[in-house]
Amino acid sequence: MPTQASELTVSVASNFETALGQKGAAGALVTTQEWDDLLHRSVSDVVFLTWQWQQVWWRHFGAREDCTLHLLVLKDERSTLVGIAPLFIASAPLPPAKEYKQGELRPEGEGPPLRIVRFVGGIDIADYLDVIAPADRLQEVWDAITVYLSEIQEHWDVVDLHSLPEWSPSQTLLTQVADDWHLNAKVFPEDVCPVLELPDEWDPYLMSLRKKDRHELRRKVRKLEGREGVRWYLVTPTDREAMRAGMRAFLDLHRKSGVDKAHFMDDDMATFFIEMAESLLDTGWLDLAILEVDSQPAAAYFSYNYGGRIYLYNSGYDPKFAAYSAGIALLAYRIHKAINQGIKHFDFLRGDEAYKFDFGARATFVYRAIMSPGEPHV
Repeated sequence: MPTQASELTVSVASNFETALGQKGAAGALVTTQEWDDLLHRSVSDVVFLTWQWQQVWWRHFGAREDCTLHLLVLKDERSTLVGIAPLFIASAPLPPAKEYKQGELRPEGEGPPLRIVRFVGGIDIADYLDVIAPADRLQEVWDAITVYLSEIQEHWDVVDLHSLPEWSPSQTLLTQVADDWHLNAKVFPEDVCPVLELPDEWDPYLMSLRKKDRHELRRKVRKLEGREGVRWYLVTPTDREAMRAGMRAFLDLHRKSGVDKAHFMDDDMATFFIEMAESLLDTGWLDLAILEVDSQPAAAYFSYNYGGRIYLYNSGYDPKFAAYSAGIALLAYRIHKAINQGIKHFDFLRGDEAYKFDFGARATFVYRAIMSPGEPHV
């Protein structure tokens, strides 16, 4: 049902098929091509906001739970698409409003369940989230979203938006919007995303590292290359059978990496990864790097190559090859190839693990915005 808000018309879908006109749905609020075009002009053109990624995430972690999708499509008086806001409402305990501190994990939800408005993508497995809008329309898009939320205020208790990139004006605009609509608000850094800016050639990259880190990297790579039967490769991203075989190797290595990773990669999560890989076959965005030692998979990185940026999403390795630093060596090979490919940003995504900074990454931050009517829930 369309509503009028701040000169923008807001249309709402409760499932992606209706929004995108898929599976026989009558008409589309936004076509996939319109979504792509708007995303490429938006302030946060990231892989986690593509309709492919969003739809797979929702199918696995939203639609099957006690959640309600509010996919907002915003158009101006000329019916020009100016914004998309993939939101949902879930019943869950609210995590404390704790700012990022090095070495500390993000807090889990506490207390009784609240009805929480969040971005599609959730908390744990999407590293950058935002509304989809160009910089010059972002303010009015957020105003219209706030009007819409005020109209359905009886259905939610708190707005809790995670993973806003530091480059997005959203993290500052939300404070202003909340004030205009008399909402309590707190916006703060919730995690670090180390990003490596790549030069045009490998040697300048090596020389940019600290002397100790450069020496250690060279030593570890030489040790591995002194062994017979070592090779690494990128799985052809559009080859279905090769990708399926590569995904089996990646999932096996991920589960072997340690207890925490094995717990994370349960059957449901593995199904999500497999379906994500399948859904991206036609795009060429999936970047699956595998290192073999003695013809056995020893390390793997599941990444996205999107918009001239590598997103290092997840990894796995076989501990029996730990003495050869297989994971570090594979990362060095992938960075070397990224430089040769003309990639300018190698994004390690969330987490302050030391190895990311040893490779020369600098800290950038993602922000969390909490807004609520009446007494704050923070």
